[in-house]
Amino acid sequence: MKNATGLKWVCVVCMNLAGCHATVLTPSPADALRQNVQDLQAKNSALEAQVEELQAQLAIKGETVSTLPDAQVEQATARVAKISIGSLSRALPKKKSGNNLAQPERVMIFVNAQDGRGDPIQLTGNLTLEASLQSAGTVMPLAVARWSPLQLRNAYRSGFGSPHYLLETPIQAPPTSVDATALVVVTYVDGWTGRTLKTERAIPWPIDDFQAEKQVEMKSVP
Repeated sequence: MKNATGLKWVCVVCMNLAGCHATVLTPSPADALRQNVQDLQAKNSALEAQVEELQAQLAIKGETVSTLPDAQVEQATARVAKISIGSLSRALPKKKSGNNLAQPERVMIFVNAQDGRGDPIQLTGNLTLEASLQSAGTVMPLAVARWSPLQLRNAYRSGFGSPHYLLETPIQAPPTSVDATALVVVTYVDGWTGRTLKTERAIPWPIDDFQAEKQVEMKSVP
């Protein structure tokens, strides 16, 4: 917190004595330097990790048939066994900024990947997402989008909850499609094994506006 003079102070409450006193911390030019040092250290750590990863990739490429891993290493190497579409996947409404369209209608799809033991695993291959509306035997395409291995890696999220891939792409929604069913199909081709995995899921339709700003009209009670 700051007082009227711009000095920062901290209120410290003593557990043994009733009362409070303020400790004044004078702003110092060293504060900005310390922050810069922390930022540089974080960037350096990230670069070191990238170098280690590149060295591991070069080591693998330099291996010959005589240096193949033993049977246990091969068995312990996890492979993608299953992909699925998360329940939070849905279509999002248009997003406007003033009178301008900031973001068109789109689908936001959460994709999960598991190995043979049901543990989360990263995807290293190509992925295709197809979204469509189905109504009375008619199929209306909404979107077709593809992710390369590097693009797919950038879509990986591993914060709170289960690790997943967040995939977003614009859609072309027809003006009248209230009674339709929206279906999303995800096809993954593993870059190491060549295996193809496929999954599909119906998402809420019509487009819900759970992220859109809602205005509440207040009415007076007579």
